[in-house]
Amino acid sequence: MRIIEAVVHVMDKDSGNVVVSHKAVDPSDVVMEEYLQKVIEKLMKTEYTETPLDDCEIVKQLVDNPSDFIDHSAQISLDFFNAIKSATKINGGDLLFFRAQNDDLVDLTGMVKLDYTAKYLHAVEYDNDTLVNTIIQNKTILPSPVQTVKDGFLVMGDTIRIQSKKYDNNGEDWSFAQNILKLPVVKKVSEEIKTIEKTVKETAKKYTETDVLTVPQTHKAVYESIKKDESIDSDHIAETVFQDNPEAKVAFKEKLKERGVSETVRVPNAPIFEKKYQKQKIKLGNGIEMTVPVDVLKNKDVVEFRTNPDGTMSVIVKNIEQD
Repeated sequence: MRIIEAVVHVMDKDSGNVVVSHKAVDPSDVVMEEYLQKVIEKLMKTEYTETPLDDCEIVKQLVDNPSDFIDHSAQISLDFFNAIKSATKINGGDLLFFRAQNDDLVDLTGMVKLDYTAKYLHAVEYDNDTLVNTIIQNKTILPSPVQTVKDGFLVMGDTIRIQSKKYDNNGEDWSFAQNILKLPVVKKVSEEIKTIEKTVKETAKKYTETDVLTVPQTHKAVYESIKKDESIDSDHIAETVFQDNPEAKVAFKEKLKERGVSETVRVPNAPIFEKKYQKQKIKLGNGIEMTVPVDVLKNKDVVEFRTNPDGTMSVIVKNIEQD
């Protein structure tokens, strides 16, 4: 990672001030380089949404006009501060803007909001000529670089990867992406999956005899779909969960459409979800929980699910080897 340019602007809500920097930091600053690299790595490993660079004029100006980088970043900071200064549930923080180049010589432009946290520190003071050690609280401590980024963006090529938390601002939804970058609301993949899971459960209760396996089978279908082509295919989920029940398949897909879920949901950060869904937890009615790799869910030589005459289900685990 090589820093080309980086600047920090301070949004101190407690003092009611925004302090914009008039000069970039020293690009050879080792501490800044290490901090920035870890922040970018963390941003890339969290769930983000994507949008074309051409769809966001604010970010595009930042990318296309490197000579005015500091001025453009300062204006975004002023707009950000004015938007949140009276919002009690949105923290102040520093805005770190950067232009950098990764180890593959790919140009990066981005911003992360570094939320303040309060920490207790010792302080050495004097009462007249007498030394007194005491404890004070510093409310403007910056987060660890490996802490999850709540608000920020990273531009690679012609795509913006955006992390934007939804806040309650005096009873209204507020987000960095919508209110500062002026982008339309985009559902996260995790929100789409929750809607899919809810729809599967409702359909299973209405059209199947048992819904014990609907959640793990849904997760299995999500995993397989993402692994195949980095998207979630509702047809594959319907086939995996409802198999020989055409009525349930139709009802499931119609309900998804009503709830605004596309037939194919693209997953921009697929490795995160692959890792999350490669193992599934099955919770039985007697309280027993099992964690099973999705690859063996349909392998009857390893795990077999049997429906009993009384309608209950038994789970048989086979071929267990002891170490």
